[in-house]
Amino acid sequence: MGLGTKDGGVGAALFCNSRKARVTVTDLLDESVLGDSLAELAGLDIRFVLGRHRTEDFASADLVIRNPGIKRSNEFLAAASDSGAAVESPIGLFCEIASRPWTGITGTKGKSFTTHLVSHILSSAGVKTAAAGNNCASPLRLVDDDSVYPVLELSSWQLSEMNLHCKSPHIGCWLNFFPDHMNWYSSTTDYLFDKESIIRHQSQDDVIILPADDKILSVITCSSERYYFSSAHAPPGIMKGSFLEDGWLVWRGPEVIRLLNVDTLPEHMAVPVHLDLIPPAVCCAIAAGVNPLNIAEGIITFPGIPHRYQFAGRYGRIRFINDSAATTPDSVIRAIGVPDTGKLVLIAGGGGHKNLDYGPLASLIRARVHSVILFSDDPASIRLRKALSGMNEDRLRTARDMHEAVNIGISCLDPDKDGTLLLSPGCSGAPFFVDLFGRGDQFISCIKASAGSEDL
Repeated sequence: MGLGTKDGGVGAALFCNSRKARVTVTDLLDESVLGDSLAELAGLDIRFVLGRHRTEDFASADLVIRNPGIKRSNEFLAAASDSGAAVESPIGLFCEIASRPWTGITGTKGKSFTTHLVSHILSSAGVKTAAAGNNCASPLRLVDDDSVYPVLELSSWQLSEMNLHCKSPHIGCWLNFFPDHMNWYSSTTDYLFDKESIIRHQSQDDVIILPADDKILSVITCSSERYYFSSAHAPPGIMKGSFLEDGWLVWRGPEVIRLLNVDTLPEHMAVPVHLDLIPPAVCCAIAAGVNPLNIAEGIITFPGIPHRYQFAGRYGRIRFINDSAATTPDSVIRAIGVPDTGKLVLIAGGGGHKNLDYGPLASLIRARVHSVILFSDDPASIRLRKALSGMNEDRLRTARDMHEAVNIGISCLDPDKDGTLLLSPGCSGAPFFVDLFGRGDQFISCIKASAGSEDL
């Protein structure tokens, strides 16, 4: 249920097909959107019901594998359960089947970047590994190859599914916590409960990696061994962890080991939104068995990932930053706070809001942003525009689509002077775009078309 444009549904379909199941794939989207996913399943004995769901497909199933973003209260899932079907998710099946150790990474923001960074560090150190989970490869692709060490990005929805199986990862990393998905959860307490599944079922043989500067997460109750991280000095009494101290990335164990000088980092890794994620990645890699002395190369050679404060090109002295994965106001605040010179022009909105407070973001936009471009009538833009009420019309602009937004943004900047055009929406991608990835891809396509620069 839910083939999607990423690998979650495709991986589940391939997994079931390889085990000789009779597979039906059903999705509310149609062939025009799902083309790439359908191409991966071409030629297999799989039945497709697209553009709709049918109750009879669910009522006749033995097993329904749902996209974790679909609530279990969904009417079609209820029909499946009433007819005796088991309702599962890819991560639920993975954690039930996989018997070897693996690393799981969660956090309100930063988990995708950290997951891929950890996988890259492990690979650079000679470990056969793969990044999987939320918004990347299906974990079900990894269950049959014990030679691959899984590093999984875990959303709160996936952690909720793991909790049903009473499972937590052998190595868990919890990056941060602040409100998100308040259009899904009734309270931050419910959201926190799902996130706590990263640690809830760990034993004393497991490891949890926590932010030393977070007053709640740093002292959370657990029976597992603790590693800590911070982009500042280690608080007194902390024994194991990774920190930034006096311009160096260090590992504190029985002794202090300097891993690399921060000045040697490539530009895209040195921005604060990424620099803050290097220490937890170091902890994950060392907990998985990597020698601390083999860490630096993996960090320096990591290229980053799309849509996460991604340097998307330059037109003269104008920089283009694709931060489409900034789907909360807090994430946009972090992106706006990156030190820079010259004018900052922000493209925000373009999707559905999550019932979050845009007030603090609006205050920072007024103080820090030269111009902000919103879209015409999507839910998030409407909320942001209300929060920015009274802002000078020369600074608050409206675009009908991404192409117009990029053109307005470039017109607000001078290619002979330092400036940044930042896409950092503060909302989900749908319904204005297919998803956050499609939104970011459109941004990159539009700046190439509009700026016409070889640097893009």
